[in-house]
Amino acid sequence: MSRTANSLRNIKVGTIGQFFSYLVNFATRKIFIIFLSVEYLGLNGLFSNILTMLSLMELGVGTAIGYSMYRPLALGETKRIQALMQLYRKTYTIIGVLVLIIGLGLIPILPFFLGEIPEIPNINLIYSLFVLNSGLSYFLSYKRTILIADQKKYIDTTFQYGFQIIKAIGQILVLVISGNYILFLCVMIASTLAENLMASHKVNQLYPYLKEKEKKSLTEVELSKIQKNVLALIFHKIGTVVVSGTDNILMVKFVSLVSAGIYSNYYMVLNALNKFINITFNSLIASIGNMVIEKGKAESKAFFDQVNFFSFWVFGFSSICLFLLFNPFISLWLGPQYLFDMPVVFVIVINFYLTGMLRPLRTFSASMGLFWFDRFKPIFESIINLGFSLYLVQKIGLIGVLIGTTISTVTVLFWFEPFVLFHYGFELPLGNYFYKYFKYTVITICVGYLTYLLVSIISIANPFLDFLASMIICASAPNILYFLIYFRSREFDYIRSILKRIIPKRK
Repeated sequence: MSRTANSLRNIKVGTIGQFFSYLVNFATRKIFIIFLSVEYLGLNGLFSNILTMLSLMELGVGTAIGYSMYRPLALGETKRIQALMQLYRKTYTIIGVLVLIIGLGLIPILPFFLGEIPEIPNINLIYSLFVLNSGLSYFLSYKRTILIADQKKYIDTTFQYGFQIIKAIGQILVLVISGNYILFLCVMIASTLAENLMASHKVNQLYPYLKEKEKKSLTEVELSKIQKNVLALIFHKIGTVVVSGTDNILMVKFVSLVSAGIYSNYYMVLNALNKFINITFNSLIASIGNMVIEKGKAESKAFFDQVNFFSFWVFGFSSICLFLLFNPFISLWLGPQYLFDMPVVFVIVINFYLTGMLRPLRTFSASMGLFWFDRFKPIFESIINLGFSLYLVQKIGLIGVLIGTTISTVTVLFWFEPFVLFHYGFELPLGNYFYKYFKYTVITICVGYLTYLLVSIISIANPFLDFLASMIICASAPNILYFLIYFRSREFDYIRSILKRIIPKRK
């Protein structure tokens, strides 16, 4: 299959799986709030964040080895692939054991993270189940990397979302029948274990040479390159953990467990949307890695421009919809008592847009293996993010945590990530990239304002019908305006070509 065909297949399967997965996940959250309190949501988010901190021990090994597989897969070098997978298995087994040991070792200091101890029984057992689920995920999941590197992410996606749906249905049944949070978490653990076992079995079928017991070794040059990438990715891991893994902890510590629980609902919507969008970008990574090897930097840069335009359209449109529909949706879904004020929503959406516009840069940098060149970036990002978040949360509350993320993104990521890709990847100047970025942003602001004016005209007494009318305007107006601005442009040709492949022709 061609690179484009593989990417499209990955995108189609991922989109369908994600859609049904989140239908049942949103239903699960509704049932969760009915049968359990909002404090459980806060606890859920807090323990997930603590486990995110523990994921630092992964050290970026998966990304580094995944990148190292592009060339041997393209050239059919099975011995080298075997050596890489054996190294991967050994490393992930050690990491899984460490996560279990260190995670359980944190139990005595849980009160520090919780602040005021909530009236929830068996907190230590609940946390231990989170740790067990996280540790188990390392023991077999390493095999799935070869599917992604070989442009067969659709197979991994089928297992991922299939078991997410099964898990969600199981958790709903547990809550409705028993209302027991411990059993709710046991379903999660069983699903994680079953998913990895099934995916591992499928990988063995597709790549039978991986079952060979004979030990294979990498050359010193190959090991040195992997070690260099892992060293660089350690810093990236630190940045990711500090920026994304501390928000709930700071909210629980300095605001309240209830506020963290409410934020988790907004985060769930953002996470769902991001996963839909990331299906496209994650499906492209292996194809871009293959393209760089076979076609070179010039063709990769031309493809980057197309992907960057696609990203602007998707994240601009999504940001407009989020700002105008976030609170009405959550009010209908969970109730008005679970809403944040609009300034908080505005900052959440700004962070979503800023991070989203970096996605093409990160996709191409990962595909081209540029980990080493921006290894210190996450350290500066982490210091700025954590410093401002700690200061502002004590001054202005929950919104301060979110503004800390905004500041670190604008002062570090906004300029440094483009610099690395263009200087070390494409070997081209940055001026045209920033010109397009600001042009895209101004257009998004103008389109968003016009959409806001149209939505503000609506005044229907029925909240559901009011939301439905607003959603129709938000779904149509920005896309129509973007189309009118760009339908004759060269950038739009890429979207047009993709649509022709996705939408079947009438006979």
